[in-house]
Amino acid sequence: MTEHLRNRRWRRAIVTLPAFFPLLLLLSASGCRRPSPEQTSTASVDESATSEIGFAEQLSGGRSGQADRIKLSQTSVDDSDLSAVEPSDEWLEVIQLDAGAVTDAGAEAIARLPSVVHLRLRLSPLTDRGLKAIAGCQSIQILNLPHCDATAAGVGELAALSQLRNLRLGGTRLGAETAGAVATIESLRNVHLIGVPIDDLGLRQIASLPKLQSLYLDDSAVTQSGWDWLFETHPNLHVHVNQKHPDRVKQPHP
Repeated sequence: MTEHLRNRRWRRAIVTLPAFFPLLLLLSASGCRRPSPEQTSTASVDESATSEIGFAEQLSGGRSGQADRIKLSQTSVDDSDLSAVEPSDEWLEVIQLDAGAVTDAGAEAIARLPSVVHLRLRLSPLTDRGLKAIAGCQSIQILNLPHCDATAAGVGELAALSQLRNLRLGGTRLGAETAGAVATIESLRNVHLIGVPIDDLGLRQIASLPKLQSLYLDDSAVTQSGWDWLFETHPNLHVHVNQKHPDRVKQPHP
């Protein structure tokens, strides 16, 4: 067994740790305790785009056994860049592209990859077609699409991802009915919806997820009555409302 394969199997073992590990990943992505790369300026990660290694270079490096991920904070990546990935890129487990601008064609290219565990596409207006493509990536455990252009129908496609643990979604076409679609993804442990007008009924639908550990809702349409119900019936659920703990929730962070 080559050193590269041993390292890759070790990384896979880390990814499949017990359920509390995905929760820690979500907390690091959602603002608990300290600012996170998901919510701070990308300028805090890199001084400038010119300091980043480009997509093609990172792809080449991974194929040489030097990495298991491609991460770009300020350099835009488009569908033509992603067209270079191949099913043979089994080493590629993490894709984090923060400066856009990936569309459905790029998502379909990503769907060819057999080992992606963590996918983050910011400033990338994926539609239902793109989400359907991503639903073919059975290895995905963490999915972050804060600027998609999908509808609830596209979100429902993600129920095919049997290993999906963490879901972070935002988009102007995601309505209250999105809650029902999210509720069909029974593997979810951590949900973060951004600017999605989830109402009291939707809150109940999401809260019914059998493995749910944390719920973050930003700019929802949940009423105080809805929150009161949640806190009464799910006292152990870790909740953030508009990036803050509700006053009545005094849970320590895990």
